[in-house]
Order: sequence, then C-alpha cells, then structure tokens
Amino acid sequence: MTAPLFDGLLRHIEKNTIPFHMPGHKQGKGILRADEIRENIFKIDLTELPDTDNLHNANGIILKAEERAARVFGAKKSFFLVNGTTGGIYAMMLATLQPGDKLLIERSCHRSSFGGMILSGVNPAYIEPTVDWEDGISVGVSPESVERALLENRDARAVMVTYPNFYGLCMDIKAIADVVHRYGKILLVDEAHGAHFKFHEDFPITALEAGADMVVQSIHKTLPSFTQSSILHVGSDRIDIDRLIFALRLVQTTSPSYILMSSIDLAIEEVAEHPELMEETVRLSRLARERLADTEGIRVIDEDITGRYGVACIDPTKLVINVKGLYMTGHRAEEILLKDHNIQVELSDMYNILSMITIGDREEDIIKLVNAVKSLRKNGENKIIPTTFDYKVPEIIFNPRDASFMPKRKVALEEAVGRIAGDFLIPYPPGIPYVAPGETITTGIALEIKELVRNGVEVIGYDNGYVTILNI
Repeated sequence: MTAPLFDGLLRHIEKNTIPFHMPGHKQGKGILRADEIRENIFKIDLTELPDTDNLHNANGIILKAEERAARVFGAKKSFFLVNGTTGGIYAMMLATLQPGDKLLIERSCHRSSFGGMILSGVNPAYIEPTVDWEDGISVGVSPESVERALLENRDARAVMVTYPNFYGLCMDIKAIADVVHRYGKILLVDEAHGAHFKFHEDFPITALEAGADMVVQSIHKTLPSFTQSSILHVGSDRIDIDRLIFALRLVQTTSPSYILMSSIDLAIEEVAEHPELMEETVRLSRLARERLADTEGIRVIDEDITGRYGVACIDPTKLVINVKGLYMTGHRAEEILLKDHNIQVELSDMYNILSMITIGDREEDIIKLVNAVKSLRKNGENKIIPTTFDYKVPEIIFNPRDASFMPKRKVALEEAVGRIAGDFLIPYPPGIPYVAPGETITTGIALEIKELVRNGVEVIGYDNGYVTILNI
C-alpha cells in the first residue's frame, strides 16, 4: 500500500533541503518545546470536551490563550484562526461591510481578499500601488494615494491595505491610518507577513500600533507555529465584536484543530518570553546582508530603498536579492540554488529571489545561502532580462461576486483578449491576481501571463493555454 501525499512528503524531507521559506519554525528547529510536541502530538488532537473549551464559544483555556495574545500584541481582543489569514480576511469583511458597500482596497492585495469580496458582495474600488520598476515589485499604497481614493469615493465604507508586502517593504501605515480615520472610515489590514514585528525594536511598527481597526496575521509565516495558524486582532471600538464573532463562526470549521490552536499559543509564549531568539534572527539577517553587500551582479534590497517609491521602512528578515545584474531571471536563480545547492527559497520573480529568515534558522545555513548566491555569478546567461510588469487595473465590467455566478467557458488565452474574465489569473507565489472575475483581459495581461509561464511561474487559472471567460 502507498499513501501518495504522505510518502511524497517523506521523500521531500529525506532530501534535507535547506528551507528559506515558510513556515517560520523551519522544520521544528525554531520551536523550543518541540520535544513535548512530538511526544504528545496525537494525544492533544482532541475535540470539544468539558476541560478543552470551544473555539466558537471560548470561555476556558482557549479564551485565556486569546486574552494573553491580545495583551502581547496590544489588541483590544484577539481571535485564533485555524484556516489561515484567509479566514480572517473573510471575517473582517463580513463583520464590517454589507452587500453592495464600497470597499477601497489595494489592487496588489492577496487572492484571499478577492475571495472575501465575493463572499461579502462588496463593490471594490481599487487603489493602484506604487511600483519599484527597478526591482519589478509592487510596493504598496501611499497615504497620498489612499487620500485621493477617499476623495473620489466618499461613499466607501472601509479601506483595506496590505502591510508589509510579501517582500517586506512597508509603506507609512501610521499616516495611512490617520488619513482613513480623518475621513471617518474603518481601516482593515492584511498583516500576514508582519506577525513578528512586535518582537524586536529593529522591526517596523505594527499595524495595531499605527491605529488599524482590525488586523489579521499569519503566525505560521514568520513565527514558529504550524501552517494554517493565524490570528485576528481588534484594535478599536469601531468594530462590532458580536458581528465579528458571528462572521468567524461562519468561515471557520466547526471542528477546529487543537494542534493548530496550541501551536499559536506556544509560538506566542516563545517569542514573548525569549527575546534573545528574535535578537539572533536579526543578527543573522544582518550577517547575510553584510556578506552579500559587495557581490558583483547582485543587489540586496536594503534600507537604502527607504524614501523611494513611498517605502517607509523594510523588514530586515526578508532577504530580497536582485539578480538582474547577472543576466538571469530570479526564476533561474531559484532553480540553480535548489539543483546545485539544495537550498529552497520562498519565491522568485523575474528579477529577484526572496529568502525568509526566522528564529528557526542557524548561522551555518545562512553561510551556505550566502556562498550559494555568490556562486550564481558563474551561471550568468548574458541576455537582457525583459521588463514585464503591469499592475494597471483592468476595466471592471462586473463586481467579483456577480461575475462568479455567471455562465462561463474556456477559451485559448489569445482568444480571451478583450473578453471578460470568469476566473482569476494569479501568478503563485505571491498570489496577487493579474485579473479577477468581471474584469477585461487586455493584450498586456495576456502577454504578461505568457512570459510568466515561459519562465516557469505557476499561474492559477491558466490551464494548458486556456483561461475562463464569461459566456455572455
């Protein structure tokens, strides 16, 4: 007998690949109580019992853990999430918006935000992000662009932004919060990549500290908890707690995993009570940056980007390495690192590779990464890397919810140009849609998708040359 998934995972771990990707516990190396977890993993896989509490009506040990989390993060109230930040984003929208409400939202948001718009039935008004054209990265929205959008959409109910972005670039979230509240709106923040910000002075300000009304964080991305474990924080009295609890009960499973909930609790305990762990993480991040600083052909995105493209600060634990000067794509660099050095980075794009450094990393692995990146120089391909980056919002014909329920059919990508998308087209990672249901597929989008696929990027919604359009 064989178990394809489980056996495949065992084959993967037998390779002993060095992980510079999430989850943040890095195969358990970042969990102080890992031995206790291994010994009790099956025993704590429990259900709702008289002494184990109930996530959907917490008044015992789960409530105590959530209250401790709120104190640590500085929230008015915190809720454990067992279906990731995706579920938290759904709940935030359902708790603050009505069907037909207008939501001002950063276009370069994660695909889960589009799912939340479909479920809640809101009408999006997109805020175009600032783009770092040199590195090919969508940075985020500036306070000025948020204010312009508010002036043009005074009927908007709320504003939603991503902070930080996948690459650790941070806009001025405090100024954004001030603008949003000056116009009397609610600020929702997808802080999936910033759960660790609270735990070191060198990290950016947290969204809660900046004044956000509601924030959702992926504990598993940058802290030592299991994949799928996240947390939702309430930061102000603008949020109806009863309505939020109702929304959480809708979008979360009725059989929540005590293993996942426990891993959130343990991760918070670890980083709150052992600040030396995050201090070491910062040291390793600095070490990697220093060792790579003068490497010919590569450039590490560092603090010198601050003040450009609206970037207020960076997350030093996100090691973004631009390899354009080596005349190769980031995708090719990722392939070489894995094939020749058994190192797996978090993601690659046309110009960059991204490595995530967490409390699960060790100095010897950092040195291996640095040496492997330095060796990329011998693999240069002596060709110009094309500039293919377009975050212009396509024309919106139908809102995402309405388009999702319309009849659809599949056509070749070339035939889809000028037609209305019936599904998402999402390069993954990082999971930011190029087109959403109800939007027009442009020639530029089609060319971009082709280029991404040609360079080995997975594009969700692109099926062997075919995409989905509305059959109208």
